[in-house]
Amino acid sequence: MPAAIVLAGGSPEPRLALGLPNKAFLSIGGRPLVVRVTEALRGCSSVDRIIVIGPPEPLRPLLDSSIEIIPERDSMIDNIAAAVERLEGVPQALGIASDLPLLTPEAIEGFLQRCTGDADLYYPVVSQSAIETRVPGARKTYVKAADGTFCGGSVVLFAPAAIDRIRPFIERIVNARKKPWLLAQLFGWSIVMKFASGRLSIAEMEARALEVTGLRA
Repeated sequence: MPAAIVLAGGSPEPRLALGLPNKAFLSIGGRPLVVRVTEALRGCSSVDRIIVIGPPEPLRPLLDSSIEIIPERDSMIDNIAAAVERLEGVPQALGIASDLPLLTPEAIEGFLQRCTGDADLYYPVVSQSAIETRVPGARKTYVKAADGTFCGGSVVLFAPAAIDRIRPFIERIVNARKKPWLLAQLFGWSIVMKFASGRLSIAEMEARALEVTGLRA
C-alpha cells in the first residue's frame, strides 16, 4: 500500500489577508483544507501512512496524532525528497496537494485502482466536460490535447526510488517554466509546437517523458 505525502507548506499569501501560514490552513465549512485532505486519506483502506510537510507548530493541533509532520524546506522538490527519506522500502508514494476541499476517499481509491501496470509515475487528468458537469462555474487551468481538453488532478502516484534520478530534470523544468526557449531545449521544439497548438496526444506526452527522463509515466 502506498504512503501519502501531503504538501502543506508555502509562504503566506497576501490575497488571503487572514494571518494564516498559507492556503492549506484556510477553513471551508469550519475545517481547514489540510484537515479535509488528511481526513479523506484516513478514509482510504489503500493508504496506510500519512506524512504532512509544512509548518509544524500550527499543524500539530489540527492533525491526528497518527499523522507524521515534517518541517517544510525551501522548495517543493526538497519537501518531497525529505518525505521520501522516511519511506525506505515503500514501493509507491502518493503525493497530494493540501488545498482540495472536495477530495473524498472514493476519489482517491478510484485513482489508485486505475494505477495498474509497472509505471514509475501516474498523474490524473480530468476532462473539462466532467469538471463543468460536476462543478459548474469552477475556474480551472485547462490544457488542450489531441485527445480532448483536460486539467490536472493535483495528485501523483510515484516510485520513491525514482526521485533521485529525476530530481535534476525537475529542477531544470522549474527554472525554465517561464522561459519557452529553455523548455524547448528540454523537450524539443517539435513537441513544444504540437503542445502549443493542441495537437499533442497524451500517448505522445508519455512517450516523450520516457525518452527524456527514463521513467514510464
